[in-house]
Amino acid sequence: MIDLPLGLKVFQNSYVVPDIDAALQRWTGKLGVGPFYIYRHLDAGEITYRGKPARLDASFALAQAGDIEIELIQQHDDSPSAYRDVFGPDKGGFHHVGVWVDDFDAVKLKYELLGYPAVTTGGAPDIGGRFAYMDTRADLGVMVELVEKRQDLVDFQTMLINAAKGWDGSDPVREVKL
Repeated sequence: MIDLPLGLKVFQNSYVVPDIDAALQRWTGKLGVGPFYIYRHLDAGEITYRGKPARLDASFALAQAGDIEIELIQQHDDSPSAYRDVFGPDKGGFHHVGVWVDDFDAVKLKYELLGYPAVTTGGAPDIGGRFAYMDTRADLGVMVELVEKRQDLVDFQTMLINAAKGWDGSDPVREVKL
């Protein structure tokens, strides 16, 4: 377990993958994790990359594995992003841990004051909440994603937890339409 600045608790491990469908087959078939809920080409809303307006075309798949949420991310374009800072288009691996924060602005500022700049920030209008990828790689080896804690997102995670309990392997990938 990673010891995070400010004592935040990890709820999510996230992996960048070059092919989300192939990764989903591995995670569900070989590792038995699922079901995954996938958002294809999710509108991440107004985002920034290192403080400047940016665009991002990416798909996200989420499932629960025991006490931790698993997120798979495929970036479809070559836009600068927190993902491309770590992995090229044909590469992938462990990218970040996600943490809930109640006071998003205060925690983001505290991380910045500790020397961890925000790489990509935004708020997804389709699913709610703000997020910021803080560059903690020099000290932790991965980035930390601050996720604004909102009831709709907590409810979604609860749904993931319930779906994973007793999952029998059927319907392993579930498309989310927004």
